[in-house]
Amino acid sequence: MYIFVSSSSIDSKKRQTMIKKILILALASVAVFSCSTKKTRTKKEAKQIAMGTDVPDFTAYNIETLHSEDAIPKNRMKAKVQMRYKNGNERYPDGIDIITFSKEDGTEESHLVADSAIYTADSTLYTVYGNVVLDDYKKGQKLETDTLHFNKESGDIFTEAKVKMTTESEIIYGRGLKANQNNPEEYEISDIDGYADVD
Repeated sequence: MYIFVSSSSIDSKKRQTMIKKILILALASVAVFSCSTKKTRTKKEAKQIAMGTDVPDFTAYNIETLHSEDAIPKNRMKAKVQMRYKNGNERYPDGIDIITFSKEDGTEESHLVADSAIYTADSTLYTVYGNVVLDDYKKGQKLETDTLHFNKESGDIFTEAKVKMTTESEIIYGRGLKANQNNPEEYEISDIDGYADVD
């Protein structure tokens, strides 16, 4: 909206009154527009909003990063594309592959793959999407789901999506899962749909 006013044709008091009216009109327009914006969003829109901008500040291809602590490898991440944004968020649109290593002997402890992932800096939350498979070699378990969240600070792992948990003796089908990285032996599937024996 553009409003043009000739400054030579009105005096100072009228100009101030006119500016106030223009500001009120502009604020009212913004409020009406905000109210009309839909509140429910698709997963794709949510991802775009989480990034804060459509244009990344930095993009890298075919990356492989190794995180270590006291010269001991903790995990290795591979991704075809990594995008970083000014707000600290990250996006992995073409798949992610993460291996964690045992502190004791350096062997592979778990392996996570997914079609895509995002990291939201202000909540320190990683979310992986699409064909998510988490193999826990130490416990002999495999988790399959569509979406999985991991809080970097608290260690919480959770999802509200359908899950399939395969152990050495059975397969558990359900919806929703809660676990914690610091206590991996205990996990909770919210709604269990059924069980099947492993041959």
